[in-house]
Amino acid sequence: MGNNEESTFRDRPINIDKTGKRQWIYARQPKGSWYTRRRFFALFLLSVLAFAPFISVDGHPFMLLDIANRRFYILGLSIYAQDTYIMALVMASVVVFVVLFTVVFGRLWCGWACPQTVFLEMVYRRIEYLFEGNYRSGKKPASTLRTIAKHMTYFVVTVIIANLMLNWFIGPKALFRIMAEPVSEHLVGFLFLIAISGAYYFIYAFFREQICTMVCPYGRLQSVLTDSKTIMVTYDYKRGEPRGSKQSGQCINCNRCVSVCPTGIDIKNGTQLECTNCTACIDECNDVMKKLKRPPNLIRYTSVSGIETGKNSIKSARTYAYSAVLLVLLAILSVVLIERTPIDTTVLRVPGTMFQMATADTVSNMYRTKIINKTHVGHHLQIRIPDAPFANVELISGKEYIAGNEMIETIIVIKINKADIKKKSTNFEIGFFDGNQLLRKSKINFLAPH
Repeated sequence: MGNNEESTFRDRPINIDKTGKRQWIYARQPKGSWYTRRRFFALFLLSVLAFAPFISVDGHPFMLLDIANRRFYILGLSIYAQDTYIMALVMASVVVFVVLFTVVFGRLWCGWACPQTVFLEMVYRRIEYLFEGNYRSGKKPASTLRTIAKHMTYFVVTVIIANLMLNWFIGPKALFRIMAEPVSEHLVGFLFLIAISGAYYFIYAFFREQICTMVCPYGRLQSVLTDSKTIMVTYDYKRGEPRGSKQSGQCINCNRCVSVCPTGIDIKNGTQLECTNCTACIDECNDVMKKLKRPPNLIRYTSVSGIETGKNSIKSARTYAYSAVLLVLLAILSVVLIERTPIDTTVLRVPGTMFQMATADTVSNMYRTKIINKTHVGHHLQIRIPDAPFANVELISGKEYIAGNEMIETIIVIKINKADIKKKSTNFEIGFFDGNQLLRKSKINFLAPH
């Protein structure tokens, strides 16, 4: 689909006509050095999606987002629900990084790493080219058996992708077990997977680029985050204008850059919210320049300031400010990870109990403990109160050994001589040790009859 309207202002998305009807975009397959780079990078990302859950570290998953059990393995590190502050810092760092990256390089993420782009351009469009040929923009392919076969392939590929994504949430062992067992034993999960596959199929077979142009807010944020120094796919208007084969500018207005654009825009009209910086127009324009024996990169990665001055610079007050915020967040995250305790504990008084007189001279309090081992290493636990050596801690139920990534619950009784208690309520710090190594401290409140 091409856009040859002579206008300086556009009041609707490029894939919507004047009557509000959708115009389908049939982008021609790009070919060139940038497209080759994108293919290899997409292959790497798809390999991560397919194989990362199968990688293990010391017998534990390298990547697993176990939402059901509120436990995550990220790069081999175990993160539990109790570590939400770590996830909050990670998410804040990612958001600031995306903002900084956009300020400097525009929507490079959209064109190279966004799952929507990777799946649509490097999986589904290539299936489309396989069945319907590398048609030119605006020429709708005939509806034939090939189109039916294409959609059948779409759905099969979608189910495979849905299972690969499910693998990240339940792990390979659980996934293979479910696949081997009868569907009736996992009917709800099976129906959910089919529903997700259907949604993905609809997006990639029909909704397509509208995710980028109408749903995703990132394109609209671009106008706020980018400026004249932002490096993005840009048309060199100083070199290309005025257009036409008989004009002095180097752009011959062949519109081949439009024919390969996955969102159907004309990059010569300037920065637009639909542009995902996919570089397809760069390859196509370079091919034309090569045939005309003219210098390449009439369309290239540069900035408006770079075109005007001939020199790109990413230095600006916003760049420095976002970089400073990101460094602070990363520093805090590093400190948190370094000081992260190997176990997490919760110590609460057994419901319905106050204090008990174990003997005429001894007061006891009963507590329920929940202990989570956040490492891959087991520990032989000993519970002591370092500041109260006169206190006696007894394990009533549960076990002393906790394996790697295990959660256990125990009940302990703390006994203290009445003469050593000066108040009705005393706060202590209870320590969980492995030998002489202090793993974690928790605060408790000890009640007495004073």
